[in-house]
This record gives sequence, C-alpha cells and structure tokens, in this order.
Amino acid sequence: MNITIKDVAKKANVSISTVSNVINKSKWVSPEVSERVLEVVKELGFIPNAIARSLIKKESLLIGVLIPGIENPFTSIFVRVIEKELFKHNYTTLLCNTNLDTDIEFHYLKLLKEKYVDGVVLLTSNFQQKHIEFFEENSIPVLLASLTDKSKRFSSINIDDYQAAYDATLKLIQLGHKEIAWLGGSLLSDHALQRFEGFKQALKDNGIAYFEDSFFESEEYTIQYGLEKGMEIFSKKNRPTAVLCISDMIAIGAIQAADKCGLRVPEDISIMGFDDIPFASAYRPGIATVRQPVYDLGINAAQMLLQQIKEKESYKKEARILPHEIIMRGSCKNIENGE
Repeated sequence: MNITIKDVAKKANVSISTVSNVINKSKWVSPEVSERVLEVVKELGFIPNAIARSLIKKESLLIGVLIPGIENPFTSIFVRVIEKELFKHNYTTLLCNTNLDTDIEFHYLKLLKEKYVDGVVLLTSNFQQKHIEFFEENSIPVLLASLTDKSKRFSSINIDDYQAAYDATLKLIQLGHKEIAWLGGSLLSDHALQRFEGFKQALKDNGIAYFEDSFFESEEYTIQYGLEKGMEIFSKKNRPTAVLCISDMIAIGAIQAADKCGLRVPEDISIMGFDDIPFASAYRPGIATVRQPVYDLGINAAQMLLQQIKEKESYKKEARILPHEIIMRGSCKNIENGE
C-alpha cells in the first residue's frame, strides 16, 4: 500500500500542510511537532513525491547534462568534473547521451523540462535556431559548454577555437611544414567551423596555399575515422607533410594509418591533435596537441549555471573564454633542421 501525506498527517495528529512544511522546510514548525512528524515519516516509510516537492519549493535539485557521446575521453572527464562540482551543492546530474542526433537531443530536452530540472548544461554538435526558441520559450537556465555564444543570449564557456587552431597551424608552419591537411569536424558544428577558419587563416597569413583535397570533415571524433581518412590522405601521390586533427582520438587513428601506409611519425609525417586527453601523453609517439583546460571548463560550467539559477533574472549572461596551450610532443618534427 502506498503511504500518502494524509496517512502521515493522521498518525501524527497534525494537518497536511504541517507535514508539508516539515518535509519541505517551507515554513517554521515547532521542534516538538517537527520531531513527531519525522518519526511518523520514518515509521511509515513515507517517500515524498519528488515532482510535488519541486513544485512546492520551485526547485528539483536536478541538472540535465546533454553530451554528444561518451567515446571521447575529453567529454568523459568533463562530465565527471561537472558532476562532482554540482554534487557539492546537493544537485543530482541527469546525463543524456544524444549520439550526435538533434532529434534525440530535443527528446531529452523535452523530457528534462517534464522533470522540472533546475538547469541544463548543453554540449551540442550543432546549436540551431530551434535551440534558441526552446530555451526562450521554457525559461530553463542553460549553460553552453565547448561553444561560444558571442551574442551573450545564453551563457557559454569555451576556449577560443579559432585562435587555438590558428596557433596550432602556425606552430606546424614554424616547424617548416607548408603542406598541411585538416582532418575532422563537421562544419555544421560551430566549434569545428571556428577551428577550420583559424586553420585556413593561419595558412593565408603565411602565404601557404590551401588545397581542397587536403580537407576531410565528419561528425565523428573517433580513432576509426582517423584511421580511415588518414589512410586516404597518406595514399595520395602528393601527400602532406603534416596533419592537424580536430581531436586527439582522430590523431591516434591518423598515427595508426601512417603505420599501415609504411610511414613513420614524425620522420615522414607530423601529426597534431586537439584536447590533450590523457592518452595523448601516454601514446607513442606522444601526441603534440592543443590543450583544453577540461577541469577548469567543467568547474566553471557548473559554477556559472548555479549562479544563473541562484540569481535568476538579475544574472548577467556571459561568454567566458578560458586559455588554451600548444603542447609539443614526439608526433611533430621540425623538417628544416631535423629536430
């Protein structure tokens, strides 16, 4: 038999509103009455309805976190960090894996709305007009992660994707490379587009031609994609001397592809990744990469969302940019002096 709040009130000899006030701590109740009510709650095994409580207190202590996938260690670390930070403030994380599918993404957003979540952290591969309409219509606090909303319509946290890719490309150019391929990232994705534009601009600023057949894009950030496309790149008659990959996972696949094509890294081909996941330093050769401060991204994302929830209408939205860093390891070589 389901125990109701009426059962608790009857046995404790108090009103239903008193039981509600004790459970939700919404109004003052004398210590003696509170103790009696809580004893009855424990005795009967009464479990308050979470949705009802959230309606009364106007908070659910639930945060939805939407991610495009869990395969990339960068995303896994980000989720672990943000979950830990939110838990410190008594919030429970509801993790939703969208598998890079916009329809699944909106299915979860509607579900989270029905669960009365207090806020949403959104990592999306393609932020669209209908995302804007959804959050404006439903007034759910949202934090865009690994995405920059320059309009500041929504709060966001990211690195400067454009500048990061520019700096990575410039580093390869400084190592003497003039034939550089770009590997990965659907240009429907804002951060992938920004990185690609930074890549192209670095080439242009240094008088280096951009060849269309050196460009490969995909929504997949996987080792398998890097392997397949890497073999396609390295089998070309006029192959590049360096490859800039949009993720370390793709870079690992590209290194495997080079080996299958009989090429040595970095002696025959230099490969640079993006993210600086733990595998990047452990892999052999160590992967040169763009370091994203994933721990700071996760902590800042949680804190920014919690501040938005707390301050409500007075909260001033911001597009926070964290610093990136170019990490050089053994997968890249200076082809001018042989180092």
